[in-house]
Amino acid sequence: MPFAGPHPPAPLDGCIVLVVDATTGVGRIVTARLCAAGAAVAVVGAGHPGRGDDAATKAAFLCKELADIDLVALPYRMDIDDLDMVRELPAQIACDLGPVSASVVVIPSGSGTDRLAERFRAASRVIAEALPEGARHIALASDTAAGPGQDEELARRVVEQLLSGADCPPDALPSAGPPVTAH
Repeated sequence: MPFAGPHPPAPLDGCIVLVVDATTGVGRIVTARLCAAGAAVAVVGAGHPGRGDDAATKAAFLCKELADIDLVALPYRMDIDDLDMVRELPAQIACDLGPVSASVVVIPSGSGTDRLAERFRAASRVIAEALPEGARHIALASDTAAGPGQDEELARRVVEQLLSGADCPPDALPSAGPPVTAH
């Protein structure tokens, strides 16, 4: 019988990644792929007026699904219009999981009268500023994806971008400089 040694660590093992709007569409796919690559993911349901569901509950259900297949994810909720809450999110995650290595903020389509995309961009900037030094930030425009196949491709590219600098702790992911917009 051949000896089977320990499995090598997953490529993002030890990384803590914050994903905003992680419960639907491309955000959900990014979350699942990051978890599968070994990251612990802070699944952030983004509450905002006009959202037809409970962001916190959706985040909790997704984390339960991921835990059922032995992946690590914790649910969080933020109100997109409460920038103080947004600013405190990386510190809260650091207390629960460890320092945030990277963040991905899914910015919804720019359509609508409530300027939702602008509010998400403002929250994305606040998160980028609140991250620990050296952490990477990706602002992902969801209107660039038009369907499941394109969502999968966009998610693959985001995860590859994070994998390209995957020596997580102790130094976190190398900084990508100013916030990156993935298209």
